[in-house]
Amino acid sequence: MKISVAVAFMLCASAAALAAFVWSGPSQIRHYTFDELSELTCEELGERHTEVIDAYHDAEIAHYGRTAAFHADLGIPSEDVLPYAVLMMRFMRDNNISETNLVTRSMPWPLLYSDFYYEISGTCAANPSWQAVEAMRQSALKLGLIGRNEID
Repeated sequence: MKISVAVAFMLCASAAALAAFVWSGPSQIRHYTFDELSELTCEELGERHTEVIDAYHDAEIAHYGRTAAFHADLGIPSEDVLPYAVLMMRFMRDNNISETNLVTRSMPWPLLYSDFYYEISGTCAANPSWQAVEAMRQSALKLGLIGRNEID
């Protein structure tokens, strides 16, 4: 009887220690690079984008669960880590598109509130199997941000 109680106690203690370790550990949020995103389809890029936003929200909820307080940013990621923005910024740089020509509002995510982003997301919604970079090219052409002879 003593052995089974000791084993049960050790098992419970181990489970509690593991739960405390997992609960208290920092959330690892996956951030993507341009190289990781450049070959994705529109659908896959959208999935990565949602994954990052959800990870930040989940981390904020976990932080609240541990501390009963929210961070000042409420778990909203900065624009420079969001997959759509990562890909857009590199595309813009490679094609000499100035961010100042696109951004008209002061928002937490000014690039993702631009007409260029809306055009890209509309193109991707209509063509989810397209390469995301191709959707960006088509959107930039449609908005007159690049000419046909400027495409690399």
